[in-house]
Amino acid sequence: ADTFNYEFTCVSGGSDSTAAACNVDGDGADAAAAEVAAKALAFCNSPDNDVVDNEYATYGCGACASDPVGTCVQCAAYDATNDTAANDCNTYADPLVTIEWKCSKNGTETNCTGTEISCFGASDTYDVEAEDADATLIAGGCGGCDDYAADDCQTCATELCNNAVRVASIMGPLLALFFWLH
Repeated sequence: ADTFNYEFTCVSGGSDSTAAACNVDGDGADAAAAEVAAKALAFCNSPDNDVVDNEYATYGCGACASDPVGTCVQCAAYDATNDTAANDCNTYADPLVTIEWKCSKNGTETNCTGTEISCFGASDTYDVEAEDADATLIAGGCGGCDDYAADDCQTCATELCNNAVRVASIMGPLLALFFWLH
């Protein structure tokens, strides 16, 4: 029986993304089998960055330890298809964290939460006076335009940014009315 020591690197730590030297031993009936076994055991681990507010924040060598919550992901540090090392396969990514911000809804500040600031409101070309005008779209609020036609809705990505969107969509008809009455 032979033992093979496979050396590779994984991102280690946190946002500093430093590479750590890793190694794993594999045993086999002969040298070739030991090498195959070692490379099959080579993994890097990292937080699952699709999980918002993930408490698992470690990057390092090896497969994920017992992870009943599923907040750790692992990647093979050896690419068997191309017969090459897959060093640092656990590339650092900024974690998704819940943030709070405000958007305008019916002209009033409303609290929002999510992973990125997003407010929506009626576009400048949306007919807010139409009989079938969507009150929710006109009111604006937190989030994006997923439920609306692209021409009807617009999003913005700063706090209270849709207050101006809402005012702009209403000011056009009001100015026309004032001009006509004058």
